[in-house]
Amino acid sequence: MTALASHPATAALCVLGWALLASLLPFLRATWRPVLFWGLVVAGVPLLGWLTFLCGPVLGVIFLAAGLTVLVWPPFALLRRRRPGVSPREAQ
Repeated sequence: MTALASHPATAALCVLGWALLASLLPFLRATWRPVLFWGLVVAGVPLLGWLTFLCGPVLGVIFLAAGLTVLVWPPFALLRRRRPGVSPREAQ
């Protein structure tokens, strides 16, 4: 393994790049979201394995949970405005 590939900071920077791409998922058109989603999954699995190999299983599980959170519940979803309409309390 080369010196650059065996450095944990390199893996951490790649993970940050992956997280940046994952956070852009809600801003894409609906037709491109599944393509980027599966691309992120395919790129994220070896990246997670590399990070786990370099930093240990505890950090690997932490980043696995963080990655699942970003993919399932995108961070920018909180910033979107709620659509005007009937609230659940008004419907009762």
